[in-house]
Amino acid sequence: MRRKTLEPITLPELPPLPDNDVIAPSSAAAAVGSVIARQVPVAAVDATRPSTRQQVDLRPAAQWQRTARIAELADDARRGIADLVGGATYPLAAYDRFRRDHPLRPPPRPVRLDSPIAIVVDASHAAPFLLRETLRSLQEQTLPEWHATVVAPAAILDHPVASFADVDARFRFVGEDRFERPDAAWSLWITAGTMVDAVGLAWLVFAGERCAAELVFADHDHGVAEVDEGHLRADPWLYGTLDKAMLTMVPAPAAVLASAGLVARTAMTFDGGEGNQRALITAANGRIPHVPRLLATRLELPLTARGGKDTLKDGQPGYLGPATRPSEVAIRAPGDDRVAVVIPSRDAADLLSRAIGTLRSKARTPDRLDIVVVDNRSTDPGALALMEELERGGAARRYPFDRPFNWGLASNEGARSSDAPVIVFANNDIEMLSEGWDDILLAALADPTVGAVGARLLYPNGTVQHGGIVFGMTPNHAEHEGRGVPATDPGPNRRLVVPRAAVAMTGAFLAVRRDDFEAIGGIDTTMQIAHSDFDFCLRLRERGLVIRYEPGIEAIHFESVTRGMNATKADVAFDESERADLMRRWGTSLIEDIGVSPYWSRGGTPFETLREPSMVEIVRHIDRTGRDRPWMPSRREAQEEAAWRPEAIG
Repeated sequence: MRRKTLEPITLPELPPLPDNDVIAPSSAAAAVGSVIARQVPVAAVDATRPSTRQQVDLRPAAQWQRTARIAELADDARRGIADLVGGATYPLAAYDRFRRDHPLRPPPRPVRLDSPIAIVVDASHAAPFLLRETLRSLQEQTLPEWHATVVAPAAILDHPVASFADVDARFRFVGEDRFERPDAAWSLWITAGTMVDAVGLAWLVFAGERCAAELVFADHDHGVAEVDEGHLRADPWLYGTLDKAMLTMVPAPAAVLASAGLVARTAMTFDGGEGNQRALITAANGRIPHVPRLLATRLELPLTARGGKDTLKDGQPGYLGPATRPSEVAIRAPGDDRVAVVIPSRDAADLLSRAIGTLRSKARTPDRLDIVVVDNRSTDPGALALMEELERGGAARRYPFDRPFNWGLASNEGARSSDAPVIVFANNDIEMLSEGWDDILLAALADPTVGAVGARLLYPNGTVQHGGIVFGMTPNHAEHEGRGVPATDPGPNRRLVVPRAAVAMTGAFLAVRRDDFEAIGGIDTTMQIAHSDFDFCLRLRERGLVIRYEPGIEAIHFESVTRGMNATKADVAFDESERADLMRRWGTSLIEDIGVSPYWSRGGTPFETLREPSMVEIVRHIDRTGRDRPWMPSRREAQEEAAWRPEAIG
């Protein structure tokens, strides 16, 4: 059942806060106060703001207690009502409302530091207004043990914004020629114009210490300043676990926390862009947890429009350039390995002819293809004549499979009839669209961390049929990402048009190195029709390998034309029986997708609406992404689950 999108929930009146618990206001407290002020009596809000006659207590413990108390009261009240009505979700168009309704809570326990955090602000190409907003956000951090170096040109060093260093000793302004690499245990790298949420430092350090991390990153959005409404936010970038392939084609995280060892071996530059964040991500090779919190906002200059920000222009933060069709991406082939293409088929001469014809005509080197047609009891004279013609011309080989259909068994035998070092499992109902698909495939499999590569598949009507598999977002646990959206739609955060890691790929087009295929014993044969492709991907991931979605390989998929869809009760029951086998084998791994942010709603169409994740979900995601091999499936995790109960995560 799809979750109903609800209107923002009205908060009940909050209990008053103790008179002796007074701190300096922070952006988190101000955000909560803004929400509450619209919905509860003023008397309930005044206690959150210190009087000018009161002495402000800047002690970290007092700051932590007050910020946590305000956010917890507001969020718990809203969550309690939301649970009664089924959960509040927000469409992306209402993202600013979502942020206002859900101010960020601090991590579940206070962070204790042995030494201050070093913050490096690249202000080499920043407008003074943007730099000022960044520095003000740093002053509002609930974790005050930090010092910041602003690397800026002469024009900024002489601007009034540089007087921050005169009134707050934690700031220092230097030119690039005088910058000294920090040797602090933790250093935060941001660009001017990045506003860090008040609990941002606390969350990043919490994740870094919890996972013994080398690098920590978080989500961000974009914003504009409005005097009356505060910051209006839009365009959230919600990451999953670190995917270096994907980050070559999308914006780098706006705030990156790095360990001293990582900083020491990474070359730093100051160009006003994302260079340092990307450099640190590229150099990182240890544990890299992702904090699923929108801890940073990349600001633009103020706009008069109150509904969001205008389209970004070339040179502005977050600009991605014009959309590029995946099939237009040029990738140089790493070599000329032979490729076995295994196609189980029965009759369907027209489909088979089109599949083999386009696979060969679109390949850069057709002669490298060893196409094996695993013939499952074909009787149609046209299909038999076609296979004879293909074999005579050297375009394909026929491998007889005179047994009841079993996709795994047929595919295994076809693969082992060839000695090519790369194997592609393909349906007979595909039509290859991408020129040079064989080069793109071999380039992807040249990465030793990649275990399997899948394609972007389209329906004949030009909509997406498969943009990778996503787990845990629908009642059936697994769903084709992007199903039914126009092929021109890049998807949320460009997920449908950039290479990235995925939990699994469909067996309609799935490639693997022969060594890895043999290492896991081939495809499972106990699930005769469906789900063994998911099992195959999970077993590759169990070896520490990554499953890669490669949109540069694009094909039309005439889904289930040969065998048909599960229309009868008997077919549905058989499919459910096979799915039960998969569930018994992999358990919670089938609802775990660390490539998907917990911000996305579960239970309906994937990537349709946003919701506020629970603290347990947030910490669980940090722990899973912060593992040595985050993509390795964890099966049932009975012992690990106990560590994620609310009473244990602190």
